[in-house]
Amino acid sequence: MDLPLASDLSYSARFLELLKLRGLSRPEEIESFLKAELDALLDPFEMRGMREACDRIRRAAEADEKIFIHGDYDVDGVTGAAIVARTLELLGLRPRVFLPHRAEDGYGVSLRAIQNAAKEGFKILITVDCGITAREQITFARENGMDVIVIDHHKIPAEGVPPAHMILNPLQSDCGYSFKELSAAGLAFKLSQALLGERAFAFLDLAAVSTVCDVAPLRLENRVIVKNGLKLLSSRTHLGFKALAEAAKMGRKEVDAGHIGFVFGPRINAAGRMSSPEISLRLLLTESEKEARSLAAALEEENKCRQREERQTVREAVSDVERTVNFSRDRVIVAAKRGWHQGVIGIVAARLVDKYHRPAVVIAMEENGIGKGSGRSIKQFNLYQALAECKELFEEFGGHPQAAGLSIKNENVDAFRKKINDYARESTAAEIFIRQIEADMELVFGDLTPAFLRELELLEPYGMGNPRPVFMTRGAEVKTAPMGLTPSRFQFYATHGSTVFEVQATEIEESPSSSLLRRLQKGKKIEMAYTVKRKLWDGVERVILEAKEIRLLDEGEGNA
Repeated sequence: MDLPLASDLSYSARFLELLKLRGLSRPEEIESFLKAELDALLDPFEMRGMREACDRIRRAAEADEKIFIHGDYDVDGVTGAAIVARTLELLGLRPRVFLPHRAEDGYGVSLRAIQNAAKEGFKILITVDCGITAREQITFARENGMDVIVIDHHKIPAEGVPPAHMILNPLQSDCGYSFKELSAAGLAFKLSQALLGERAFAFLDLAAVSTVCDVAPLRLENRVIVKNGLKLLSSRTHLGFKALAEAAKMGRKEVDAGHIGFVFGPRINAAGRMSSPEISLRLLLTESEKEARSLAAALEEENKCRQREERQTVREAVSDVERTVNFSRDRVIVAAKRGWHQGVIGIVAARLVDKYHRPAVVIAMEENGIGKGSGRSIKQFNLYQALAECKELFEEFGGHPQAAGLSIKNENVDAFRKKINDYARESTAAEIFIRQIEADMELVFGDLTPAFLRELELLEPYGMGNPRPVFMTRGAEVKTAPMGLTPSRFQFYATHGSTVFEVQATEIEESPSSSLLRRLQKGKKIEMAYTVKRKLWDGVERVILEAKEIRLLDEGEGNA
C-alpha cells in the first residue's frame, strides 16, 4: 500500500521503511533529501571569515592587486583551485595558480612558492586544500606583505590555527556554519557563491567531482552539490570534462557518481601522481575545445601509466603482506619498499584495505632516507588518531580518520609498524577487523517491483554517507548452474516464490576445493545479501542482483 507523504507524493511501504532506517521519516525531511534542490544550499556568509574574505577580494579587484592561489596536487586541490581561479576571473582579476609537484615540493604549502610569490609582489595568498597546518609559510607570507586566506577542510591542529587573516574551515570551534563536512573544493564553491551568487552554480560540476573523490559524506549540502553537479557533468557543457569523457570512451552516458570515482577522478589525479598536476588544472580551465582534447589525451596516457605502476606495486605489496603479516596478531598493515612510486601508494593502500579488511599504510622508501607513506582505513578505525599516537616517529603527518599521509625516516618504519599495531590491539576490538556484510533490510524477491526499483533510483547519488542499499533474501533457490564470466566472476539465476532474477557475484576464496562456484549447484537453497542494479543492454533493461555474500543453507556457510 502506498502511503501519502506530502501534497502530491507517495511511496511504497517498503521504500518508506528503508528511508526510516536511514533516519528519514518526516515528509519534509524525505522531500528535502530526495529532491536535493539548490535552494537547500546554506548561506555562505554563515561561515566564519567568509564576509571578510569577500571584502578583501573585492578590494583587490578594485585595486587590480595580484592574487596567488596555492592548491594541492590531488583532485580536491586541483578542482578547488580551479573554482577559485575562475571565480576571481569573473571579478576581473588575473590570479596565478600554483600546484605543488608531489616529488619536488612534497605535501602541503610550499615555502619556496610563497617566497617566489612575495618577490613578485603578490598581495594576497589563497590556499586551497592546504594551509591549516602551514604556520611557518603563512607567517612568512604575512611578514612579506601578503594577506592570507586559507580554504582548508582538514582537521584543526592541536596547536591551533595558523596566523592567516581569514580561514574558511567549518571545523573551527567558533564557526557557526552548520555543515562541517564539505570538501576543500566545496568550500571554494561556497566562497564563489558568496562572491557571485547564482553564477557560482556553474562550478557545481567541479565541486561534485571533488566531493565524490575526496570521499566526503553524500548527505545534506554535499548531496545537493553532487546531485546538481552530476546534471552539469551529464550536459557535457564543461570542455574539460567533456574531453575526458570522450578520451575514456564514455559515449553519451548520463554521468553518475561511479563515473566521477572511476573515470574523471583517476584521470585528474593521474597527472599529480605521475608527473605534474598542471596538466589537469589547464584542462579544467581551458576554453579551447582543441586544447581540451589534447590535454585529455595526455591524461589518458598518464592514467594508463599510473595503472601499470599500480598493478605492479599491488602485486609486490600483496606478496610482502602474505609473507610478513601475522593476521592473528597484526591489526594494521604497514608495507614498505624502496622503488615504489609515491604517486600510487595511496591507491595501493586502498587495494590492501579492500583485500584484507585491515587499515593499511604503504610507504615508498626513498634513497635520501625519508620515506613517503599513504594510509587508508576501514570505517570503524580512526587512522588519523592512530598516526597521532606514533607522531614522534614521523617527520610530518596529516589527514582524516579514513585517509592520511606521512613522511618517515626509513630507519623508523619497523618501530612504526610495531607501535601502530600495539595501539590497534589495545584500543580496538578485534571484531571490527572481521569483514561483515550488513544488510539494510530483508526482502523477498517479490518486493523488488518495478515501482520499488524506480524509487530506489531516487536515493542516488550513492557514496560515503549514503551507500547503495544492501538487501537480504533467505530461502532463494539456484535456478541455473553458475556460469563463469571471468576467472573470478560468475553469474546464475535464482528464484524465490514465482520471481526470478539474474545474480552476479565475485569469488573471493582462493582454494579450488572451497570454491563457492563449484558448490553452488542448481536446486541449492541459499540466503544472499545483495545490491540491485538496473542496466541497459541493446536497449533492453536488465535487473541484476549484485551478490555481496551468499550462504548455502544446507552447508551453513559459504560466501562470495
